[in-house]
Amino acid sequence: MSSSEQKRGDPMPDRPLTAGRKSFRLLYPPHTPAKGSELPDTSFFHTLQIDQMVSVRRESWRGLPDLRLEQFYTTNPDVLAWRLDVVADLVDSEPLRSLIRDALPMLRDAAEMRKVLNDPASSVESSLASVRYLEIYLELVEMFHSRLEQAEIHSDGFTALREEIESRRNSEDYKALSRQLERTEYQVGHVRSIALGVNLDGTLRVTEVGLLSLNTDRYRQGSVLDKLMGKDKTDPMVCISGFANLARTARQEEKHALDQAVCRALDSAFSKTIRSWEPVIDQYFRDETSFFIGLLDDFRFLSAAVSFLMELKGHGCPLCRPQIRPMAEKALQLKDVYNPMLVLRGEGQGPVVSNDFGYDAKGRFYLVTGPNHGGKSIFCYSIGMAQVLFQLGLLVPAREAVMSPVRCVFTHFPTSDEDNYGKGRLESECARMSHILHLLEEDDMLLMDESFSSTSLLEGGYIAGEVLSAITVIGCGGVYVTHIHELTQKLDQFNATPGRTGCIDNLVAQMENVAEGTRSYRVVRATPDGLSYAKDIARKYGLSCEEILADHKG
Repeated sequence: MSSSEQKRGDPMPDRPLTAGRKSFRLLYPPHTPAKGSELPDTSFFHTLQIDQMVSVRRESWRGLPDLRLEQFYTTNPDVLAWRLDVVADLVDSEPLRSLIRDALPMLRDAAEMRKVLNDPASSVESSLASVRYLEIYLELVEMFHSRLEQAEIHSDGFTALREEIESRRNSEDYKALSRQLERTEYQVGHVRSIALGVNLDGTLRVTEVGLLSLNTDRYRQGSVLDKLMGKDKTDPMVCISGFANLARTARQEEKHALDQAVCRALDSAFSKTIRSWEPVIDQYFRDETSFFIGLLDDFRFLSAAVSFLMELKGHGCPLCRPQIRPMAEKALQLKDVYNPMLVLRGEGQGPVVSNDFGYDAKGRFYLVTGPNHGGKSIFCYSIGMAQVLFQLGLLVPAREAVMSPVRCVFTHFPTSDEDNYGKGRLESECARMSHILHLLEEDDMLLMDESFSSTSLLEGGYIAGEVLSAITVIGCGGVYVTHIHELTQKLDQFNATPGRTGCIDNLVAQMENVAEGTRSYRVVRATPDGLSYAKDIARKYGLSCEEILADHKG
């Protein structure tokens, strides 16, 4: 482009764009810190298998920090309400899901190129990188504009995002930038290959290198058929030799030298049109792409989370937006809650069994007893899963839900990697429980599965009884799955502990047909009879004393 043409064209913006915010987070309301709540313990993300449901890709290999789910765990009702609406929009809208899917690679590219521009040792020339930066910025704005325009939006989050995009797109600076880049001879983002002319001396050493062409197609390796038909001579994009894999054959310094040579050649092709306004491009990009870079982590999280929710939806499983109550209210009411991992793993036949669960004045912590393999542990997991998914701002695997956030979820589950050095399994269990109780507060949830079952009923019952008495004073909510049936007969004792702020009650896993030994996997509020299941099973297999002796005599 000549200098006269440059004068007649639209000037590049000489100041940062003033419209809109410099940064934007889709998962947080305006003026709210974009960070998770502080957690005294984060192991529940693994023990409750949340990291398997919402599986965020590890991307440290490409220079992006690996996301941790605790970064998105929040106790703030305003953040939860904002985020749940955003997630509901995504679940209901294919254009919004396609925006997340298609924008993520471009946002990653923008983040990586931003690092390149900031790296003084980079082999990529800054003028070339700057132009590609601006092309990515324009492509992102147009993509966001198109997808958001197509989508039916109800959430404040996506509404605010659409307004921010339109503010930028309609600004005079953006229009001038768009027109200016349209006048450049090449679009950097469309270049897929280049052709270099190389002159050699008498000893076949390189003396001169020049750029022959910029191509929008990739070169490809010619096949045997191409050679037989002579296509490798007529098609300019077919190589007459095979490709050399530089990653395997070239030393690092050789690859670096080649990279520098290619980048210098490319830079020379673009320098005439962009070098005069490169500093302006640099500043403009830094100011404007920070808006999109701020969306990268939100999009990475939402991509994994919505993929999980859409898989449940595809199986016909109910998902609900919980009614949010303040933490001080300590509310938890779940109707038809289920364990989503059973769905994802395809375990069992037919629909996954769901149950109701809730806190009230008679119980915020529950002992769950019943027959072996009756679904008690699965039920316990489902309560914790629903709570954590809610506090990630996601729809909950239940038909209806009323929920207060909890400060933290603690789990005391059987584990194969107990720290048993110098102590037995029971001591290891007690050490873990002691650590939990030291941190436990009334605004927490505690989930226990067969705790203290590694010893005799007498010893296990004593330790569990002491823990339950302390829980009534601390006042936290939760569930304890246990086979120590004697505990269920001591509720009056536990609930009479001096200083009590909470209350313990019983839940029982039901049998569908005791005679046939089939389970219903339903968990209901009832007073258990610890011997009823044993008596019925003994009768089924002829293990009553009368039947044993009668069979023996016969």
